[in-house]
Amino acid sequence: MFRGHSDIEYKLVSSVGRGSHTSRSREKYEQSLFEIFQREAHGFLATLPASDWEWLSLAQHHGPPTRLLDWTHNPLAALYFAVEANPELDGQVFALSAPGKASASVRAAPPFNIKYSVKYYPNIVTQRIRAQEGVFVACAELEVPLDRALRGDWRVESLRIPASRKEHLRYELYRLGVHASSLFPDLDGLASRIRWQHGISSPFETAI
Repeated sequence: MFRGHSDIEYKLVSSVGRGSHTSRSREKYEQSLFEIFQREAHGFLATLPASDWEWLSLAQHHGPPTRLLDWTHNPLAALYFAVEANPELDGQVFALSAPGKASASVRAAPPFNIKYSVKYYPNIVTQRIRAQEGVFVACAELEVPLDRALRGDWRVESLRIPASRKEHLRYELYRLGVHASSLFPDLDGLASRIRWQHGISSPFETAI
């Protein structure tokens, strides 16, 4: 599985493990976020998620901090996320070997009780997850980077993406059909691609 960071200083820490909060602990912060989202989301849903795991993946899709890290089976999608922002900074692509997936017994318990990080395929598959060939890793240690808390049979490698190559690589990806509107198949993705497309010149063009 692969993941791209547009800033090489970004760590493999889930969104709920980053930043400040006002709760007594990181775990209390996570639980409060989850309970508020779960309680208030009812009015917007025609069908309710069947488990806390599905609620967690729904929350991850819409933006509240969670313990889930997004990964993809498509290395080109990961490369896109490494080059699409922070043009002045080096980026990074991670490759994670993570055999197995969360078992039925693990998924029968709340995701907040896991003792080790697990790979998780959600039952709720959005258009974005499908387009990005997405998969989640539920992190057991909220504030510890995943590459410092790997299970025995998990391995991670990384590749530095120089800032000087970002524009060229993003254009190459665009020519291969990997861009905002292919990875985010909605109006937001379309608008993002059009805005970028009409603000750049081909890096392959030469002066006449």
